[in-house]
Amino acid sequence: MLKELIEYIKEHEGDNELGDYLDTRYVRLTDQHYDQIASAMNEGELESKNSSKCPAKRFFLHFNETILFVNKQTEEDSAVYDVEMVQNEGESDDSMELLFASFSIDDDYAPSLKKRVTSGKTADENAQQQLMQSVIPILKGFMVAITD
Repeated sequence: MLKELIEYIKEHEGDNELGDYLDTRYVRLTDQHYDQIASAMNEGELESKNSSKCPAKRFFLHFNETILFVNKQTEEDSAVYDVEMVQNEGESDDSMELLFASFSIDDDYAPSLKKRVTSGKTADENAQQQLMQSVIPILKGFMVAITD
């Protein structure tokens, strides 16, 4: 999935030099880490902080069947981070049905879907909205956790 996400980024962010991102951290959350972050968010154990307080400039965040590329170099003034994501909707490792979405988040983690020319891989706008909304809680929890 990571390879496909990088290809997607290259296709839609052609002017980005991906070589500049070789220092990007790759973080894979185990099921236990995912559950800890989700639980801490639900129980209010993590104090909410603006996304601009996150010290990371860019990172890959991999959890469940989702990989996010989170980048502080944004295209819009109101955005703090741009996010490119891929999610495997296949029923097994053998059947990969990858859905892609691109969005930005503001300082309060409010997502805004980016309009992309579809490449046949990109989910329809409704599916992209659902994908985007489904990852915001864990993305927020992770970013808040690393600011502590």
